[in-house]
Amino acid sequence: MELRNAVRFPLHLPLRVKSNHEQHAAETADISAAGVMFYLETELDVGAPLEFSIVLPPEMVGGAEPVHVKCIGRVARVFREDGRRGVAAIIDEYCFERE
Repeated sequence: MELRNAVRFPLHLPLRVKSNHEQHAAETADISAAGVMFYLETELDVGAPLEFSIVLPPEMVGGAEPVHVKCIGRVARVFREDGRRGVAAIIDEYCFERE
């Protein structure tokens, strides 16, 4: 049985991931305060450092403008699901930025 420390929200949002000096487009599957699960086409190694940015639409954050969440983290696990490559990442640091 898998135990999680944070509530996960099933949000499907576009994501830009930077790892090993390369940018990758991805889509989130779920997000929590401690981590994010996403799908992408590129293989990443467990433990690889990541930088990523998630844009939360105004209706999600109760404002007039979207909020950018810039994160630094690392790959916790990789998996295959329905023929897609999935990544679970730990968020080590984050900051919110409004446009």
